This record gives sequence, C-alpha cells and structure tokens, in this order.
Amino acid sequence: MIRNKKIENYMKTIYQLIQNGPVRGAYIARELAVSKPTVSATLSELQEEGFIEVSGDKTIELTEKGLRIAQRIVERNQIIYSLLIELGVDKNVAEKDACNIEHYLSDDSIRAFTGLKNYLTFIRKAPFRAEE
Repeated sequence: MIRNKKIENYMKTIYQLIQNGPVRGAYIARELAVSKPTVSATLSELQEEGFIEVSGDKTIELTEKGLRIAQRIVERNQIIYSLLIELGVDKNVAEKDACNIEHYLSDDSIRAFTGLKNYLTFIRKAPFRAEE
C-alpha cells in the first residue's frame, strides 16, 4: 500500500469517478472539496509515480499499476465499512470511519476484519435452535 492518506484518497476518488466516465481535475476538486491548483499538484505527483496518465484533452486515466492500487484501496474501505455496518454502526458514521481507518491498518488486520465480518454474517444468518 501507499500509506499516504492524501494520495490514497485521490486514487480512490479517481477510481470511483472513472466508473461514471472520463475524469478531469475539476471533478476531483469538487469531490474532495479542494482547489484546482491543489489537484494539479497532486496529479503531477501521481503521474510521476506512474499511477495515472493525463491525455491531451486533460482526461485522467489510471495506469495498470494505479488501477491495482486503487482497487485495493476501495476493497479495504469496503471491508471496513461492511464490518462496521455489521456491528450496527450508523451508515454515515461507518462511511467516515472506514475512510479514516483504511489508511492505517495492516494487511493482516484487514484479513482479520474480513474474517470477523464473515463470522458475524454467518452467525446472524445461521438457524440456531434452542436445545430442549
């Protein structure tokens, strides 16, 4: 993982925006509530790292490397979010907390979260009978 909250948030945002069509810096600025110059500077960093490509018409594409990383970030977020929901956390709180937590957990902890979420899902759905 990148382990840089700002870069990870940009990667996740670009990935999510691409699902709806071409992405431009202004869309990222709007989504992250940051200025266009801030987006431009960060996009330069992402391009230098080989995570994105910017075409002549200023649309932004994830490279293969960038796509792999962005998918992992989104997956981590979804694992944490779904576990928090399974534990009864309000959806809005779970969304914010998952976004914050995803940057700091190790891969081992993410695997543990996945196991715990799967266990809780199983327990809730399993047909238990009281012994007579």
